[in-house]
Amino acid sequence: MVIQGQVRSIASANSSAVDLVTAEIRRAVLTGTLAAGAEFSIRDLAAQLGVSHIPIREALRRLESQGLIVLRQARAASVAPLSTADLAAIYRLRYEIELPLAGASAGMRTPPQVSELDALLEASRDLDPEIAWQAHYDFHEALVHPAANAWDDRVLHTLWFAAERYTHLVFDPTQITDEERARRYETHRVLRDAALIADPAGMTEALRVHLSTNESRIRAHIAPLEEH
Repeated sequence: MVIQGQVRSIASANSSAVDLVTAEIRRAVLTGTLAAGAEFSIRDLAAQLGVSHIPIREALRRLESQGLIVLRQARAASVAPLSTADLAAIYRLRYEIELPLAGASAGMRTPPQVSELDALLEASRDLDPEIAWQAHYDFHEALVHPAANAWDDRVLHTLWFAAERYTHLVFDPTQITDEERARRYETHRVLRDAALIADPAGMTEALRVHLSTNESRIRAHIAPLEEH
Protein backbone atom coordinates (compact mmCIF):
# COMPACT_ATOMS: atom_id res chain seq x y z
CA MET A 1 0.00 0.00 0.00
CA VAL A 2 3.00 2.32 -0.17
CA ILE A 3 2.47 4.93 -2.90
CA GLN A 4 5.42 7.23 -2.25
CA GLY A 5 6.34 9.02 -5.48
CA GLN A 6 3.44 7.59 -7.47
CA VAL A 7 1.25 10.65 -7.11
CA ARG A 8 2.29 14.29 -6.75
CA SER A 9 1.36 16.70 -3.96
CA ILE A 10 -1.38 19.17 -4.92
CA ALA A 11 -1.35 21.10 -1.62
CA SER A 12 -0.24 24.37 -3.24
CA ALA A 13 -2.61 24.27 -6.25
CA ASN A 14 -5.44 26.80 -6.55
CA SER A 15 -8.46 24.78 -7.68
CA SER A 16 -11.16 22.58 -6.16
CA ALA A 17 -9.41 19.98 -4.04
CA VAL A 18 -11.72 17.22 -5.27
CA ASP A 19 -11.11 18.16 -8.92
CA LEU A 20 -7.35 18.26 -8.40
CA VAL A 21 -7.27 14.96 -6.54
CA THR A 22 -9.45 13.33 -9.21
CA ALA A 23 -7.19 14.59 -12.00
CA GLU A 24 -3.99 13.50 -10.29
CA ILE A 25 -5.17 10.00 -9.43
CA ARG A 26 -6.60 9.61 -12.95
CA ARG A 27 -3.23 10.70 -14.38
CA ALA A 28 -1.43 8.13 -12.25
CA VAL A 29 -3.81 5.37 -13.35
CA LEU A 30 -3.73 6.28 -17.05
CA THR A 31 0.05 6.46 -17.18
CA GLY A 32 0.43 3.22 -15.24
CA THR A 33 2.20 4.93 -12.34
CA LEU A 34 -0.55 3.37 -10.25
CA ALA A 35 -0.62 -0.05 -11.89
CA ALA A 36 -3.69 -2.16 -12.53
CA GLY A 37 -4.60 -4.05 -9.35
CA ALA A 38 -2.41 -1.86 -7.12
CA GLU A 39 -3.86 -1.36 -3.65
CA PHE A 40 -3.47 1.78 -1.57
CA SER A 41 -4.91 3.32 1.57
CA ILE A 42 -6.81 6.58 1.71
CA ARG A 43 -4.54 7.71 4.54
CA ASP A 44 -1.36 7.17 2.50
CA LEU A 45 -2.93 8.83 -0.53
CA ALA A 46 -3.99 11.86 1.52
CA ALA A 47 -0.47 12.22 2.91
CA GLN A 48 1.13 11.93 -0.53
CA LEU A 49 -1.24 14.47 -2.11
CA GLY A 50 -1.14 16.87 0.84
CA VAL A 51 -4.92 17.05 1.41
CA SER A 52 -7.47 15.73 3.90
CA HIS A 53 -9.35 12.44 3.60
CA ILE A 54 -12.60 14.14 2.51
CA PRO A 55 -11.60 15.13 -1.07
CA ILE A 56 -9.78 11.80 -1.45
CA ARG A 57 -12.97 9.84 -0.77
CA GLU A 58 -15.05 12.00 -3.11
CA ALA A 59 -12.44 11.73 -5.87
CA LEU A 60 -12.27 7.95 -5.49
CA ARG A 61 -16.06 7.71 -5.73
CA ARG A 62 -15.90 9.68 -8.98
CA LEU A 63 -13.16 7.45 -10.35
CA GLU A 64 -15.02 4.31 -9.28
CA SER A 65 -18.03 5.48 -11.33
CA GLN A 66 -15.64 5.80 -14.31
CA GLY A 67 -14.39 2.24 -13.87
CA LEU A 68 -10.85 3.23 -12.89
CA ILE A 69 -10.89 2.55 -9.14
CA VAL A 70 -12.40 -0.15 -6.92
CA LEU A 71 -13.27 0.91 -3.36
CA ARG A 72 -12.41 -2.09 -1.23
CA GLN A 73 -13.52 -0.83 2.17
CA ALA A 74 -13.85 2.44 4.08
CA ARG A 75 -10.11 3.09 4.16
CA ALA A 76 -8.70 1.31 1.13
CA ALA A 77 -9.02 1.14 -2.63
CA SER A 78 -7.32 -0.43 -5.62
CA VAL A 79 -6.82 0.32 -9.28
CA ALA A 80 -9.34 -1.58 -11.39
CA PRO A 81 -7.76 -4.53 -13.21
CA LEU A 82 -7.32 -4.64 -16.97
CA SER A 83 -9.25 -7.31 -18.84
CA THR A 84 -10.37 -8.14 -22.36
CA ALA A 85 -13.93 -8.59 -21.05
CA ASP A 86 -13.89 -5.08 -19.62
CA LEU A 87 -12.44 -3.74 -22.86
CA ALA A 88 -15.13 -5.46 -24.92
CA ALA A 89 -17.90 -4.02 -22.74
CA ILE A 90 -16.52 -0.49 -23.05
CA TYR A 91 -16.25 -0.68 -26.82
CA ARG A 92 -19.63 -2.38 -27.23
CA LEU A 93 -21.24 0.62 -25.56
CA ARG A 94 -19.13 3.06 -27.55
CA TYR A 95 -20.34 1.45 -30.79
CA GLU A 96 -23.96 1.65 -29.62
CA ILE A 97 -23.84 5.28 -28.49
CA GLU A 98 -20.92 7.04 -30.17
CA LEU A 99 -21.39 5.82 -33.74
CA PRO A 100 -24.98 7.01 -34.30
CA LEU A 101 -24.21 10.36 -32.67
CA ALA A 102 -21.20 10.87 -34.92
CA GLY A 103 -23.32 9.92 -37.93
CA ALA A 104 -26.04 12.37 -36.92
CA SER A 105 -23.42 15.11 -36.50
CA ALA A 106 -21.96 14.64 -40.00
CA GLY A 107 -22.22 17.81 -42.06
CA MET A 108 -24.03 19.64 -39.23
CA ARG A 109 -21.19 21.85 -37.99
CA THR A 110 -21.07 25.62 -37.88
CA PRO A 111 -17.92 27.36 -39.16
CA PRO A 112 -16.61 27.86 -35.59
CA GLN A 113 -17.15 24.15 -34.87
CA VAL A 114 -15.24 23.21 -38.02
CA SER A 115 -12.39 25.50 -36.93
CA GLU A 116 -12.39 23.87 -33.50
CA LEU A 117 -12.23 20.39 -35.05
CA ASP A 118 -9.29 21.47 -37.23
CA ALA A 119 -7.48 23.02 -34.26
CA LEU A 120 -7.90 19.85 -32.19
CA LEU A 121 -6.64 17.72 -35.07
CA GLU A 122 -3.50 19.84 -35.29
CA ALA A 123 -3.00 19.85 -31.52
CA SER A 124 -3.29 16.05 -31.45
CA ARG A 125 0.18 15.82 -33.02
CA ASP A 126 1.77 18.37 -30.68
CA LEU A 127 5.18 17.34 -29.37
CA ASP A 128 3.96 17.92 -25.80
CA PRO A 129 2.31 14.58 -24.91
CA GLU A 130 -0.17 16.15 -22.48
CA ILE A 131 -1.39 18.63 -25.11
CA ALA A 132 -1.60 15.88 -27.73
CA TRP A 133 -3.49 13.49 -25.46
CA GLN A 134 -6.03 16.09 -24.35
CA ALA A 135 -6.56 17.20 -27.94
CA HIS A 136 -7.21 13.59 -28.96
CA TYR A 137 -9.83 13.25 -26.23
CA ASP A 138 -11.46 16.56 -27.15
CA PHE A 139 -11.39 15.65 -30.87
CA HIS A 140 -13.52 12.57 -30.26
CA GLU A 141 -15.89 14.64 -28.15
CA ALA A 142 -16.16 17.19 -30.97
CA LEU A 143 -17.09 14.46 -33.46
CA VAL A 144 -20.38 13.83 -31.64
CA HIS A 145 -21.00 17.28 -30.19
CA PRO A 146 -23.61 18.60 -32.68
CA ALA A 147 -25.98 15.68 -32.00
CA ALA A 148 -25.17 14.88 -28.36
CA ASN A 149 -27.32 15.98 -25.44
CA ALA A 150 -26.39 16.23 -21.75
CA TRP A 151 -27.10 12.56 -21.05
CA ASP A 152 -25.10 11.45 -24.08
CA ASP A 153 -22.20 13.54 -22.79
CA ARG A 154 -22.38 12.03 -19.31
CA VAL A 155 -22.40 8.46 -20.58
CA LEU A 156 -19.73 9.01 -23.22
CA HIS A 157 -17.36 10.76 -20.84
CA THR A 158 -17.60 7.76 -18.52
CA LEU A 159 -16.81 5.42 -21.41
CA TRP A 160 -13.97 7.61 -22.69
CA PHE A 161 -12.38 7.80 -19.25
CA ALA A 162 -12.64 4.03 -18.91
CA ALA A 163 -11.20 3.49 -22.40
CA GLU A 164 -8.32 5.91 -21.87
CA ARG A 165 -6.31 3.61 -19.62
CA TYR A 166 -6.45 0.93 -22.31
CA THR A 167 -5.59 3.21 -25.20
CA HIS A 168 -2.76 4.73 -23.19
CA LEU A 169 -1.11 1.30 -22.95
CA VAL A 170 -0.87 0.93 -26.72
CA PHE A 171 -0.88 4.53 -27.91
CA ASP A 172 1.36 6.03 -25.22
CA PRO A 173 1.92 9.67 -26.24
CA THR A 174 5.25 9.82 -24.40
CA GLN A 175 6.74 7.01 -26.50
CA ILE A 176 6.05 7.90 -30.12
CA THR A 177 8.13 8.16 -33.28
CA ASP A 178 7.61 10.81 -35.94
CA GLU A 179 6.29 8.09 -38.25
CA GLU A 180 3.73 6.93 -35.67
CA ARG A 181 2.71 10.50 -34.93
CA ALA A 182 2.05 11.04 -38.64
CA ARG A 183 0.08 7.77 -38.84
CA ARG A 184 -2.16 8.76 -35.93
CA TYR A 185 -2.70 12.19 -37.44
CA GLU A 186 -3.74 10.66 -40.75
CA THR A 187 -6.24 8.26 -39.15
CA HIS A 188 -7.90 11.20 -37.41
CA ARG A 189 -7.76 13.38 -40.52
CA VAL A 190 -9.94 10.76 -42.20
CA LEU A 191 -12.48 11.20 -39.40
CA ARG A 192 -12.30 14.98 -39.69
CA ASP A 193 -12.98 14.84 -43.44
CA ALA A 194 -15.91 12.47 -42.94
CA ALA A 195 -17.36 14.73 -40.25
CA LEU A 196 -17.67 17.65 -42.69
CA ILE A 197 -19.76 15.76 -45.26
CA ALA A 198 -23.52 15.27 -44.87
CA ASP A 199 -23.15 11.51 -45.14
CA PRO A 200 -24.17 9.86 -41.83
CA ALA A 201 -23.44 6.34 -43.07
CA GLY A 202 -19.95 7.31 -44.23
CA MET A 203 -19.12 9.01 -40.93
CA THR A 204 -20.46 6.09 -38.94
CA GLU A 205 -18.41 3.59 -40.92
CA ALA A 206 -15.23 5.68 -40.70
CA LEU A 207 -15.51 5.87 -36.91
CA ARG A 208 -16.45 2.19 -36.62
CA VAL A 209 -13.30 1.20 -38.50
CA HIS A 210 -11.22 3.54 -36.35
CA LEU A 211 -12.59 2.21 -33.06
CA SER A 212 -12.50 -1.47 -34.08
CA THR A 213 -8.89 -1.15 -35.24
CA ASN A 214 -7.91 0.38 -31.91
CA GLU A 215 -9.87 -2.23 -29.96
CA SER A 216 -8.11 -5.05 -31.83
CA ARG A 217 -4.67 -3.58 -31.14
CA ILE A 218 -5.45 -3.08 -27.46
CA ARG A 219 -6.89 -6.59 -27.13
CA ALA A 220 -3.73 -8.09 -28.66
CA HIS A 221 -1.66 -6.11 -26.16
CA ILE A 222 -3.53 -6.98 -22.96
CA ALA A 223 -4.54 -10.58 -23.69
CA PRO A 224 -1.07 -11.94 -22.80
CA LEU A 225 -1.11 -9.89 -19.58
CA GLU A 226 -4.28 -11.68 -18.45
CA GLU A 227 -2.53 -15.02 -18.75
CA HIS A 228 -0.01 -14.15 -16.03
